[in-house]
Amino acid sequence: MKLFSSADVPRLLHNKYVTILGNSIQRSVNKDLDVIRYHEQSLQMYKTNLDHLFIRLTEVLGPKCLVICNMAMPVGFKAGEVLEYPTPNVRWDIIEGNFYSPTLADLHQFDVIDMHFHFCFELRSMVKDATHSSQLAHRKNTCILMALIDQAWGMQQKQQEEEGVGSEADRGQHW
Repeated sequence: MKLFSSADVPRLLHNKYVTILGNSIQRSVNKDLDVIRYHEQSLQMYKTNLDHLFIRLTEVLGPKCLVICNMAMPVGFKAGEVLEYPTPNVRWDIIEGNFYSPTLADLHQFDVIDMHFHFCFELRSMVKDATHSSQLAHRKNTCILMALIDQAWGMQQKQQEEEGVGSEADRGQHW
């Protein structure tokens, strides 16, 4: 299995978190993609770069490696906030990116977590800047991620088998 260096990550997907979990954990972290700070073609560039990233991940990762595509969380703006680099359709760009990403991830048989869905009705969990989430939201995010990893690696099923779920002991029939 060929590994890629952290220097390859920006070329594969400019300014996007990339986390690779497999038999051995390798992490490459870069700055968030900020659609607000790019020109009108930023969404198209994102789609192209994401496609290149997924192709490269498919080439270099083994079949037992778990790849999770995480959707962007909702964006909230404070009333009267003036953006440094205004883009008229930032929220729509994020929604379109969140539609495109899981569709492409599914084609490559990667797992997907839709954080936008999980947090779109919890905008109250945003901190005062209306962009970042509170500690509680981060905990929920971590729990959702860990539950997906747990399910993907079959840990819940193994634990239930070890505890005898479904056995006579669980049905209250103690002899």
